[in-house]
Amino acid sequence: MSSDLLKHAAEIVEAYVSNNEVQARELSVLLREVYGTLTTLSSGIQVALPAESESCPDSTAEENVAASTGTEKEKPVPFVPLEEAVTEDAVICLICGKACKALKGHLTRSHKIDFDEYRGMFDLDKSFPMVAPAYSDKRRALAIEAGLGDKLRDSRRKIAAE
Repeated sequence: MSSDLLKHAAEIVEAYVSNNEVQARELSVLLREVYGTLTTLSSGIQVALPAESESCPDSTAEENVAASTGTEKEKPVPFVPLEEAVTEDAVICLICGKACKALKGHLTRSHKIDFDEYRGMFDLDKSFPMVAPAYSDKRRALAIEAGLGDKLRDSRRKIAAE
């Protein structure tokens, strides 16, 4: 056992137990599952997360790994339904469920993929928003206030007038 992974697993379980009621006999199972998940993640194998809830007591990390390493290339199940993935203030990552204002940085840093790969994973069309609408509107207002695009607009008017 890696002592660092075991230490991190214990910290995760400690944080979970401090906020949730867990019976003593379930602690060893919980610690074993968290350690197994950390071991799997540190080895570079992606674990399929359950779509319905944050934790699934009936499945183990080994079952998730076996499901995600099948010989056929299967489409991953979105973390949330597509209808719920875009809210006014956030866009939710369909891979892990993290709420972001803009997905580009999250996808490249956390999942090492670009927009095209992400869209391909979930069969999303080009019109699917990758930035929260409120954040987009705020950035648009800031750009207009700063005068961005004025020179381009003026030069187009000059060309049209000629």
